[in-house]
Amino acid sequence: MTTMSACRRSVAGGDRRRQRIANGFSRAAASYDAGAQLQRAVADDLLARLPTLEGVQTLVDVGCGTGYLVSRLAEHHDGLSIGLDIAPGMLDEARRRHAGHAIQWVTGCAEALPLADGSVDLVVSSLAVQWCDSLEGFLNQAARVLRPGGWLAFTTLCEGTLEELHRAWQQVDGERHVNEFMAEARLIDTLKTPGWQWYEVAMATRRTHHATPADTLRALKRIGANTITASAAAGGGLSGRRRFAQLAQTLETWREPTGIPTRYRVATVLMQRRHLQD
Repeated sequence: MTTMSACRRSVAGGDRRRQRIANGFSRAAASYDAGAQLQRAVADDLLARLPTLEGVQTLVDVGCGTGYLVSRLAEHHDGLSIGLDIAPGMLDEARRRHAGHAIQWVTGCAEALPLADGSVDLVVSSLAVQWCDSLEGFLNQAARVLRPGGWLAFTTLCEGTLEELHRAWQQVDGERHVNEFMAEARLIDTLKTPGWQWYEVAMATRRTHHATPADTLRALKRIGANTITASAAAGGGLSGRRRFAQLAQTLETWREPTGIPTRYRVATVLMQRRHLQD
């Protein structure tokens, strides 16, 4: 196989993966907000950690979903606010929910931002970039579109996320049915990419609880988090009452007084684009 042929196959594979993710989140759009309490809490924490920024003329929320984060930001900044998402269904829901806000909604990919070089003062993203083919690709795009001195603020999921569900499946059939998430050490190494003059990382473990195993799986489906990337899809999805009964029995072993936990290992990252003179 030639290098060019391998490259074309890799690009095609990435396109198919992104389309699968877009379709999964579009299907979840109408029910997303009803089950997104954790997502809103993580976004609120990101907002609280942002430094006071003056003179923000253009900001973009990458992976904006139904528009919660970008609408909050638009309330405090008079410039152009852009909500960008790979899933058209999510953008349709965002337009409906935030019709009163002057927000520009754009379909696009985090690793190929449809924005001009040096045209943005603030890039934000919350619980979206873990779906990228690579974090490096997103960081490179953010660095490209940010003006010198501009800010990037994002959250992502790290290793340990959905650990209970992953371990339960391992006991059922030994296959991987849960997406792999980046190790914290690799995240730190990736953030050391050139072009940034400063970064800060805060790690936190968050949990949601549900009354039954079925509720746990329905909650993931409601927010589109049951979408499986190619690397995690070898074992397939739920099939058969017997397999589900085994999975449910195993999930019950983690039950706490408040219900069956689902763990999320959340990284909150702040970065500033290097000034030209540095």
